[in-house]
Amino acid sequence: MEEAPPEQATAIDAVFEKLLADILKGVHQAGSRLPAERELARQLGASRPTLREALRRLGEWNLVEPRRGSGVVVKAYRDWSIEVIPAYIKYGKPSAGQPSVARILVDLFSLRRALVLEVIKQTAGRIPPHGSHAARTAMARAWAVRDQQRVFPREDFEVMRCIVESAGFIPGLWLLNRISDIWFNMVDSIHFAIQAPADYVSTYTTFFDLVDAGKSGDAYDLWAEYLQRHDAAMVKALEMLA
Repeated sequence: MEEAPPEQATAIDAVFEKLLADILKGVHQAGSRLPAERELARQLGASRPTLREALRRLGEWNLVEPRRGSGVVVKAYRDWSIEVIPAYIKYGKPSAGQPSVARILVDLFSLRRALVLEVIKQTAGRIPPHGSHAARTAMARAWAVRDQQRVFPREDFEVMRCIVESAGFIPGLWLLNRISDIWFNMVDSIHFAIQAPADYVSTYTTFFDLVDAGKSGDAYDLWAEYLQRHDAAMVKALEMLA
């Protein structure tokens, strides 16, 4: 598919965002049919090709689907894709039976922790001697911007990418790439609560030393304790809102 011209892309983005917000706010309920294409385009002040592309994007996230004889129907939240999370945090108006925004955040922290630990389990023993150099460099960059609450998490994420790449665990690397935007958007929503741990450098350095020494089990145990300890305070605060 050819890339849309900038002005068209902007119009598509605007229509997509409007429909996305309306679905997450409950304006369009699960199982309901969106207005007919001509009417919906009129309501949104958009051309029909722009509307179709916006609907196609919503379909990629499993928010809507075309049904023969029924038009475009909003899907139940249980069918949505994980890419919806940042928008759910921003726009979500959960109805009865749906998890709260705070609950989603708590669970996302748990998922992130489980994923990172599993990646470490798969990679720590595969990093070649002195293979932690790129990750150590990324750690130094992250620490240098530790007071920039929106920048630090991105640089910190790069440390993990370097570890996985050094181990040659390409499926893990691509999985991290897939969730990176979700994680960064979530972090942007709660950036005020993001702080670089005081023991960030010392813990990472010990982790790298253990990996370079071939002590993958000890490296995993260190990381599990580190994540659990530093996620605990933030998760506790979020659980009070859940």
